[in-house]
Amino acid sequence: MTQTGKNNINAVVQECIKDKLPFVFYRLPGNQGIHFMGERKDGAIKEAQAQGFMFNPLLRSDKTPAQFIRKDIYDACILEDLLDVKMDIATICGEDSANIKATREEYIEQVKKAVKAIKQEKLEKVVLSRIEKATVTEKNPVNFFAALCKRYPSAFISLVVFPGKTVWLTATPELLVSLEGDTVRSVSIAGTKPADSKVAWGEKEKIEQQMVTDYIYKVFVNNCVDVESSGTEDLVAGNVAHLRTAISGTLNTGMYQLLYDLHPTPAVCGLPKDSALEFIRETEKHDRKYYTGYLGPCNMNGKTEWYVNLRCAELFNGRANLFIGGGITADSEPEKEWNETILKAQTLLSVIAPTIKAV
Repeated sequence: MTQTGKNNINAVVQECIKDKLPFVFYRLPGNQGIHFMGERKDGAIKEAQAQGFMFNPLLRSDKTPAQFIRKDIYDACILEDLLDVKMDIATICGEDSANIKATREEYIEQVKKAVKAIKQEKLEKVVLSRIEKATVTEKNPVNFFAALCKRYPSAFISLVVFPGKTVWLTATPELLVSLEGDTVRSVSIAGTKPADSKVAWGEKEKIEQQMVTDYIYKVFVNNCVDVESSGTEDLVAGNVAHLRTAISGTLNTGMYQLLYDLHPTPAVCGLPKDSALEFIRETEKHDRKYYTGYLGPCNMNGKTEWYVNLRCAELFNGRANLFIGGGITADSEPEKEWNETILKAQTLLSVIAPTIKAV
């Protein structure tokens, strides 16, 4: 593994781009330090306990395989060091996939369809998402990454680059699972309202969040001992607030068995899991790709931290596809669900407002 030194980060980025090798910038919640990882041509073979960065889709396919960026090259730096990092989105992005954007009317009809299925007891909950297409004039995506780091200190921020294939920008509030020693942790996050709202949480949001909490707690009970959960609290994530419950335990199966049972949680899919996934495939107009998958560092200083890929966008030359969604229950009001997606879209749009606008 090569340590770059802050003066060489741009040179290493250019090397990765030239050789079409993946790299990532990321920042952990509540930290100021920036981490960089990249691969080299002569890098080590991937191993189960290798250090690196996981980038996993909602569902694996030939088009969206699970990806692992080896820690062949590594550096820890600060935001100011990124000023010297140069890249042009036109030279690193993949082809625009022409993912379909649902109109307001179409999304509202999808929500009505979901509510009907829930009332018919075909589902308990389902998460429906959509794409917001935006024009982009900024050419250097590292500037977006730096802006998100400044704006959202409590989020997991990342810029994942597979040169010539795909580029993803993420600012997620949601930990899927962390492992340190044999201690595993997760969080149940659901329910959404404006961060400055004085209105109390409604029953719809409380029930939605409890569904997620119960699901994660059951997974932990099946894979851990000494399982504990915190009380429910408010989590402010930029311009929105959510309900949050922390869950922890001592692992007694294996990390990948727990992950298999856990992902995707009802926070991004629904209940029952298989029925919700099938409803999503039949109803959504777009391919989620890596949205609602998970990403994060593996085996770094004895710790693995994987986050749900929310509040994210796939970047193209002159365009971005932002992915946003919401949990639908029997009490969902279609117009409110549409408005919730608009609110969530502002996590990315408001940070890069001078250079990006909704189409």
